[in-house]
Amino acid sequence: MKKLGAMTGWLALTTGFIALFVYIVLPDLKSVSTSLAVVCLINGIFFVIAEGPRIRQSLSSRSALYGANTLILTTVFLGILIFVNLLAFRHKHGFDFTEGGYFTLAPQTKKFISNLPREVKLTAFFQTDSPEKIAFANLIAGYLEETNKIELQYVDPDKSPSVTKQYGVTTYGTVALESGTKETKIQNATEENITNALLKVTRDEQKVIYFLEGHGESKTGNTENEGYSTAKTNLEQDGFVVKPLLLLQSGEIPKDASVLVIPGPKKPLQDEEKEVIASYLNSGGSVFMLIDPKSSSNMEAFLKEWGIELGEDIVIDPMSKLFGGDFAAPVVNQYTVHEITSDFALATIFPIIRSVREIPVAGITTAELLKTGANSWAESNFDSGTVQYDKDKDVKGPISVSVIATKILEDKAISENPEKPKSEKPSLKATLLVVGDSDFSNNRYTSFSGNGDFFLNAISWLAEEENLISIRPKERKNTPIQMTQSWGYAIFIMGIIVFPGLIATMGIRTWWRRRRL
Repeated sequence: MKKLGAMTGWLALTTGFIALFVYIVLPDLKSVSTSLAVVCLINGIFFVIAEGPRIRQSLSSRSALYGANTLILTTVFLGILIFVNLLAFRHKHGFDFTEGGYFTLAPQTKKFISNLPREVKLTAFFQTDSPEKIAFANLIAGYLEETNKIELQYVDPDKSPSVTKQYGVTTYGTVALESGTKETKIQNATEENITNALLKVTRDEQKVIYFLEGHGESKTGNTENEGYSTAKTNLEQDGFVVKPLLLLQSGEIPKDASVLVIPGPKKPLQDEEKEVIASYLNSGGSVFMLIDPKSSSNMEAFLKEWGIELGEDIVIDPMSKLFGGDFAAPVVNQYTVHEITSDFALATIFPIIRSVREIPVAGITTAELLKTGANSWAESNFDSGTVQYDKDKDVKGPISVSVIATKILEDKAISENPEKPKSEKPSLKATLLVVGDSDFSNNRYTSFSGNGDFFLNAISWLAEEENLISIRPKERKNTPIQMTQSWGYAIFIMGIIVFPGLIATMGIRTWWRRRRL
């Protein structure tokens, strides 16, 4: 009986382990694992009945008590580890110590992803365990943490040629995005490209941004330094449609215009054009006007009606020299609290800018958005070739160089139904943003610090696309260590001679002491 009890015990252990192995490795063989589990249970019961007295005697011994104590402590320790892992799983948080936050999603991306309007399906075509797939998986993990509206599926083009052919994929690393009736594909799966692709497939309409031409403005089709082709490309990547507008030819601003940009006119705008722009604003339009110093745009009187005054000056900032710039290119790194500059920490650099101030006008709400440093001033005598602060003629900083003017308009729908609750009434407003320089966002300067970000944020806010307002993703910085010859010698001596020598000396000393014992 004793031998039979021992045999049933070992048989219970063996069949139990085999049942667990089959259940994990071969889940389809449920009948086999179930049968083995039943055999294990029967043998276990017979072992307990046959060896009952010995088991009770063993459990009451001192060694059993010590073993039970150890088992309890081990169980508690494992329970703490499991609890900590559960907390870490439910409250994930990563730390990115790279200089530019390379492994962290940009605030613009997080803001947009957290407000995705509908479900998006991503199909990523990567070879299994390829380095490109691993890099993409690390990147897309940040998106999946921000929203549950992204469905991700991996397809190996070599193993699933039919699916690959169905999507029309011809290269490894292609990512297909589908949402509703819209779809698009990207081949270079960077954060910028993924975010822009998500914008394309989830946005029901593409807003149109018009750039005024005909007065010497910077053109969006011009790829030279003074052109705006880079700004156009960036706007299109954000999902906007960019078109030129010759107002004297069209006679009106198209109805599909979300924003009218006037990028640095060098010749006067005609009275008829001003009337068209005023009519567009008074119907709820948005205008982004960039007026350079010493320009002949003839917009001074027009802007005064909107509570904005252009200064006949240029802003001088001696502190710009500290940033490696020119004293006539002031650096703005402090911003008025506004949706455009929310969470905006980058400096903007303006090559030759004029002051733009707010003036009181009934019915117009104004705000000075950008101001230069306290050491700057508005130089009125800039034709002499030399500049020097004159307290009797010049204005001491901070100097306002950008103003936003807003005018609340009465909507016909509201006037026809005045009893409608205010919370349900649509807000119709005219918005005019003026900056005293147009060069900061041209092809030469748009990549400087936060210049391009500020320009794109301003357009997004004027077009009422607040989800796009934030800092654009940063590129990985290359910061190699410059090793001098003396430092090289020092590291060589410490690493090859000093530290190994100390360890060898300690070892010999220990050996010598033990040898004498």
